[in-house]
Amino acid sequence: MQNLNIPKLAVCAALISLGFTGCSTTPKPLPLNQQLQLLQQDRLNAQKDVEPVGELLSLNEAVARGLKYNLDHRSKLLEQAIALGAYDLSKFDMLPKVLASAGYNYRNNFFITEARGAYTGNPSVLTEPFVSSARESSQYGLALNWNILDFGVSYFTARQNADRILVASERRRRTMHVLVQDIQSAYLRAATAQKLKQDIESTIKDASEALEQSRAVERRGLKSPIDALKYQKTLLDNIKILSMIDQDLSTAKIELNQLINLPAKSNLKLEDPDRIAVPNAYANAQTEEFEVRAMIANADLKESIYNARIAVEETRKSLLRLFPGLTFNTGQQRSTNSYYINKEWVESSANISFNLWNLISAPSAIKSAKQNKELAAQKRMMMQMAIISQVHLSKIQLLNSNAIFQQSSQIDAVDGRIADITTNRYQQGKASKAEKVAADSSYIISKLRKYQALSQLFAASGKMQATTGLEPQFSSLDEVTLGQLTVKVDEIFKAWNSGNLPEIPVEAVEPTKVDAAIAQTKSE
Repeated sequence: MQNLNIPKLAVCAALISLGFTGCSTTPKPLPLNQQLQLLQQDRLNAQKDVEPVGELLSLNEAVARGLKYNLDHRSKLLEQAIALGAYDLSKFDMLPKVLASAGYNYRNNFFITEARGAYTGNPSVLTEPFVSSARESSQYGLALNWNILDFGVSYFTARQNADRILVASERRRRTMHVLVQDIQSAYLRAATAQKLKQDIESTIKDASEALEQSRAVERRGLKSPIDALKYQKTLLDNIKILSMIDQDLSTAKIELNQLINLPAKSNLKLEDPDRIAVPNAYANAQTEEFEVRAMIANADLKESIYNARIAVEETRKSLLRLFPGLTFNTGQQRSTNSYYINKEWVESSANISFNLWNLISAPSAIKSAKQNKELAAQKRMMMQMAIISQVHLSKIQLLNSNAIFQQSSQIDAVDGRIADITTNRYQQGKASKAEKVAADSSYIISKLRKYQALSQLFAASGKMQATTGLEPQFSSLDEVTLGQLTVKVDEIFKAWNSGNLPEIPVEAVEPTKVDAAIAQTKSE
């Protein structure tokens, strides 16, 4: 009867388990209140430890805030930390495995056996079968397992993870360069909006008043319709241009707040764009110097070098798997089986295994490995040529942007004088209001174009800095305060804007060491 109940119990247990499994896969949408609570907590965490802004937010403080608080930059820092953790874990894979085991055995009846002669097949002289194992027993063990092939694969995996840390670091550097450029662009647009907002509103108001006066004059027939309409069209064109400028600049402060991780509605007082230090165009630095800097510090190029090394290690791993696997096992075992005479023992083994299909696939695997190495070298070569071209393009763009800014500044100065003269003539009754509006509008547009040229000059300078790997050097962003970071950024940008570039390491320009590095790369 007991034997018949066991299968039924097993079937019931299987059905219950299947039922639970089916229930566990049912989709359950997150309730709205929990979703809102989760999002509210995320918002609080995003603003956690963010220092409040003072009376004036300078450009360099905005850059420092972006480096310290920007969420995307934080994500890249976490990626680097995760890569470091993966490297630390991969080092343990090279160690032998220590396997602890424990088990419990139960039978509802005794394990009974009988014996027969190996040659005659006759039953043993024993009068009855014999029991050789207890119905209940436990067994414990602690074994050491080491596979030489796994050790080799783990060794190359650890080297790959070490390079992945460097790859994550280079990606963080690239993100930092892009972030600084975006902050500078958004800051200048927001500062321009702050600078021009009052002038734009005042000029639009004057133009609207002049427009109403012209329409009144036209209705009374004091001026010919064609002259009145031409006058009104000029005013409307200026109103349209100024309104478009105002709309284009209205979103800049929100973009800046997002980049430096401040609430979208934060009302910031920014620097006067006319007082912001103009980036140096590095006119005295030769393009060849920037080439050397790019070869030793460009983030994209260094990432391609590390990716090539990772590909080489992957090739070595695939070739290593073609060899036989040799496994060693040794460990202490203990059993509570009452029928065992030796309840404790040490067992050891050595096994070698080899997949015979490897003999057939080895030529293809070796060929594929060589192709992967050649592809990695080709990508590195392609990246190097692209960086060289990017250096030359960045230098040309930097010089052109500087020239355009200088020209825009001169036009702005001329339009400023024209606006002042026109205002004086209007006050003396020698110029119409439309002429004053046109002069003021032209002055606003010239000033806007000067600030746009300044923004383009910052972008060109930032691109050159990113291409050549020029960047602020910090330890841990969590260990420095916002004030210390702002001072550091201010010092670095002042040095760059004055044309004082950091020195190039001697190793980068010594031909023997360069040749040795190239030879080592080819050997890999």
